[in-house]
Amino acid sequence: MCLVSTSNGTRRRPGRFPRARRTTPRRTRYHHGDLRDALLKAAVELVEELGPDGFTLREAARKVGVTHTAPYRHFADRDALLVAVAEEGFQGLHAAALARLAGLTEPRQRLQALGIAYVEYAVAHPSHFRVMHGGVADACSDPAFVQAKAATFGLLIEIVGACEAAGLIPAGSVPRYALSAWATVHGLADLLMSGAAHRMGLADGSVEAIAREVTANVISGLRTP
Repeated sequence: MCLVSTSNGTRRRPGRFPRARRTTPRRTRYHHGDLRDALLKAAVELVEELGPDGFTLREAARKVGVTHTAPYRHFADRDALLVAVAEEGFQGLHAAALARLAGLTEPRQRLQALGIAYVEYAVAHPSHFRVMHGGVADACSDPAFVQAKAATFGLLIEIVGACEAAGLIPAGSVPRYALSAWATVHGLADLLMSGAAHRMGLADGSVEAIAREVTANVISGLRTP
């Protein structure tokens, strides 16, 4: 069969016309692991833009560029996605804390280093931080999430326990002092993330420097053995 020349020099068979070019973008294809990671990243960005309760799983899928059913391969609903973000946050905080604690043995130094790591991680990962301490995460009983959270707070209990063993706090007061230490750095992290501490003129310098000064005030409250 002969071919017919077209105006642009190409040739086609009689009675057949060239296909129109696709004008709509193709859906991005992911391997299963890549899709999960992409959805986690999208969720973190959406939390920053809209808050933990301000988006749906469908919006996360749209942000990634997949069909609205694709996320269900990995997450049952939006709450499951948020729990995964919180779990990732606790894992990141745990790693940051271990890096700060490396090489330190004295209990007061370790307590201060843990507090600095907490504040630094919160300010650097505000979306994770908001989800880690939100209602969805607090109510979650998923074993992997519970383990990640327990490992992080286990460091605090361990270090405050070492302070007790060294005679720096009264016997039997580990829970009370652990709560005081956590409340201090958690509050500081929130004030720095929101910018309130800077607007009131109460914070000046790097996050590390501010956290070091505030935690030093907590450490000074421990008695000398």
